[in-house]
Amino acid sequence: MSRLRPILPLAVLAAALLAAGFKTVNYLEADAVMAKVHDTHSSDSEIDVIEMVSVTKNDKTNATETTTRRIVSAVQKDSKGGLLYLMRILAPEDEKGVSLLVLEDAKDNVDQYLYIPALGAKKIDPGSRSSSFLGSDFTYEDLRREKPGEWKYDRLDDEKIEGTDCYAIMASPSNKDREKITGYTYRFLDIDKATYDIRRVVFLDSKQKELKTFDAYDYQPTNTAIQRPRSGVMTNLVKGTHTIMTLLNSRLGKPLDEKVFTLDTLKNWGPEQDKLIEDLVPKAAPAKAP
Repeated sequence: MSRLRPILPLAVLAAALLAAGFKTVNYLEADAVMAKVHDTHSSDSEIDVIEMVSVTKNDKTNATETTTRRIVSAVQKDSKGGLLYLMRILAPEDEKGVSLLVLEDAKDNVDQYLYIPALGAKKIDPGSRSSSFLGSDFTYEDLRREKPGEWKYDRLDDEKIEGTDCYAIMASPSNKDREKITGYTYRFLDIDKATYDIRRVVFLDSKQKELKTFDAYDYQPTNTAIQRPRSGVMTNLVKGTHTIMTLLNSRLGKPLDEKVFTLDTLKNWGPEQDKLIEDLVPKAAPAKAP
């Protein structure tokens, strides 16, 4: 693959440039780029209402079929330095209440649960995190935040994405344990140089075969200065399907009670919790079509 071509050692490259009379410039290493991404976009708490549309083809008729869900997503730091995640389906009615709960402690130990009202909660095995989330093109792994400690980053030649200058970063699992859990041997991230927005991610397997691409569009400020994409498309290159995520409402910096992130709350969720979400999340501007 062209992206994996040899790169000159930085010391050799720098010496050659100086000998030729070029002035040195500030060169960001891959870890520094990803630290900038984290610092620019991280929030201690975030609540989003998302429309997720999965587009597939019927194998028998070849007709295009769509499945539309409305989801509330919440993530925040807990009092012990860990992370709490919750995704809960609001519509359609026959899936309402299906939820994904993720609990990460400060040492990066992760417990994931899928809750289905009619069946109860089921703990997701670490080896199953590369499985599809509700038949969409997103896996359970894709729905977690980027954790720099889980990945080794290398900077490649810069790229342009739709005319925008981007850093090109290659991410690979940081250790053997991570290799066993992740569904990806490599990920290539294109990051806007001016804003540190992630514009595109390409997911590859151990044979360097491209599995999926994710493209983010229309970054806009939230209720804070932090930007979020109003829409994103995950394309499965193997299956020929794609899933569109559209951000409908968003609220950063206003955490929920930690008791919301428990299996007991999911089992007893009612109008009070629905109103809590509605009151916290203001309306967002309509997303531009990708």
